[in-house]
Amino acid sequence: MTSPTNGSTRRRFLSVVTVGAGAAIGGAVAVPAAGYTLASATEATSFRPVSLGPAARFTSESGFDPAPAPYVEDPAQPLVSSGLAYVHHTGRANRDWLAPDAMFVVFSNRCTHVGCPAQATGIGFGCPCHGSQFDQQGARIAGPAVRPLDRFQWEIRRDGNLWITNRWSVLIDGGKVRYFPVKAPGQPLEGQLPWATADILYPAVTYSSGPVPGAAS
Repeated sequence: MTSPTNGSTRRRFLSVVTVGAGAAIGGAVAVPAAGYTLASATEATSFRPVSLGPAARFTSESGFDPAPAPYVEDPAQPLVSSGLAYVHHTGRANRDWLAPDAMFVVFSNRCTHVGCPAQATGIGFGCPCHGSQFDQQGARIAGPAVRPLDRFQWEIRRDGNLWITNRWSVLIDGGKVRYFPVKAPGQPLEGQLPWATADILYPAVTYSSGPVPGAAS
C-alpha cells in the first residue's frame, strides 16, 4: 500500500514534470516569433538571396495551388534561417516581379499573427494555430492576424533558377499592393495604427531593405 507521503511526493513530481514539459513545448513554439521580434533591437542585416530551384518547376500550377518551396537563407545557421515560401504561378509571363502581369507571386508562409506556419488551401491560406485566414492575394479575411502575408521579391537568374532576393511586408487595398520594410508577426503597419504607436512600439525588423517598391497590382 502506498503511504500518503509517497503519494503526495509522486503527485508533486508529476506536477513539476508536466509544467516543465509544457514550458519546453511553449518555448519551442515561441522561439521563432520571439527571435524575430527581438531582432528589431539589433543592428540591421540584409536578406540573403536564396535559390528555390528551377523556375520551370513552378509553372505547372492549375488554378490556385501554390507550390511549397523550403529554403535555407544561411547554410551556416540552418536552424534559425530556414523557411518556407509558397510560389504561385499566375499563368502570365512577365519576369518583372512588380509588373501587373508578373509570372509569380511568392508568399511567406509565416502567419502574421504569431508566426505559425500558414498552409495553402484551394481558396487562399489558412493558419492552423489560431484560425487566421488569407485570400489568394494573401490578404487577411478572418482571424487575429494583423496584416496580409509577407511577400518575397524574386527574380529568374541565368541559371534558370527562381531566386528570392528580399522580403517585404504588405498592405492590400482594392487589389493594389503597398510594400513596407518587413515587420515581425503581430506588428501592424503604417495606416493600421497612429504613426507614433506603429513606429515607436512596433519598429521595423532588421532587414536593410533598400528602396521600398512602388504599389503593384
